[in-house]
Amino acid sequence: MKTIKKMSLVLLGVVCAINIAAAQNYKAPKIDASGKIYNMDGKYMGSLNNKGEISDTLGTKVAFVDGTGMLIDAKTGKKLGKAEKNGNFVPYFSETPDKGWTISAPLNGTCLVKDSKGNVKAEIHENYKQFGPCAIHCMENNMNHAEVLDKSKLTAVYACPMHPEVVSDNPGKCSKCGMELKKK
Repeated sequence: MKTIKKMSLVLLGVVCAINIAAAQNYKAPKIDASGKIYNMDGKYMGSLNNKGEISDTLGTKVAFVDGTGMLIDAKTGKKLGKAEKNGNFVPYFSETPDKGWTISAPLNGTCLVKDSKGNVKAEIHENYKQFGPCAIHCMENNMNHAEVLDKSKLTAVYACPMHPEVVSDNPGKCSKCGMELKKK
C-alpha cells in the first residue's frame, strides 16, 4: 500500500513539473524587469519605463500614460485606451468596457496579461504591471497609432468567416479562400 502511495505522489509530481515547464515555454509578447519589450519570437520591439512612456527600438517615444491613466499617442495626441489602477486596460474605442485586458496576480515577479476570454496575451514583469497592457496595445498595433480605429466613423466592415484577419470596407471575396466576406 505504501508503494502505491509513493508511486502516486511521484506520478503527481511529474505531471505538475511537466505542466509548469509547459506553462513557462508559451510564446507571448514579454516585458522584462528592465522594461524591454519583446515580441512572441523574442525580437526586441521597444521599451517601457516606470513613468509609463513607451518607446520604439530607436528610442523614439511613441506613447505615454497621462496622469489620469489614459494611454496617449505621443505623435498625434489621440487617446488609445485607459490604464486603470487595478492593472486593467480598456481600449478607448472598445464597444464595451469589458473588452480590454486584465492582469493576473504576480507569480514569481511575472504577471500575465489576459484577454476577455482568459487567453494569455503577454507576460510582463510586475514592476511594469500598471503600464503593461498599454505597452502590449502599442506593440500589437505595430506602434502605428495614426491608424487607431474610431468605430464611430466606420461605415461597414466585411470579414471572411474562415480568415477574420481578411477585412474590407466593401463586400467581396476572401483573398485567401474565395469565400464571400460577411458584414461585421
